[in-house]
Amino acid sequence: MWQFVVWGLMGAAANRTLAFLEANRRVKGPPWRYPKGPGGRYYLFACALHCGLAAMVTSAAAASDLIDAPWLAFACGASAPAVMAKLGRYALWALPPGPGGDDEDDGPGQAG
Repeated sequence: MWQFVVWGLMGAAANRTLAFLEANRRVKGPPWRYPKGPGGRYYLFACALHCGLAAMVTSAAAASDLIDAPWLAFACGASAPAVMAKLGRYALWALPPGPGGDDEDDGPGQAG
């Protein structure tokens, strides 16, 4: 099972590499540089969080026998941050509105 977690980490690293290359091309330089970026330490922290999330999701999928091949673990790790973010939006949308009002009534796939 731990091999699948390693494959999931590699998938997450591939995802973050592609995101970095796209951002680097868009801003024509390192995307983490001040004043327009969050800074290198924050960028590395975000990458570590994404890889940790991918490891947790891949580990859970492997433990429940959903993954039986390394390429599935790689794909699970690469897609874990995006899938979990979408699930989080659905969960927040399903909660009743707070006392401040219901501005967030558009649903998870709608623009606010």
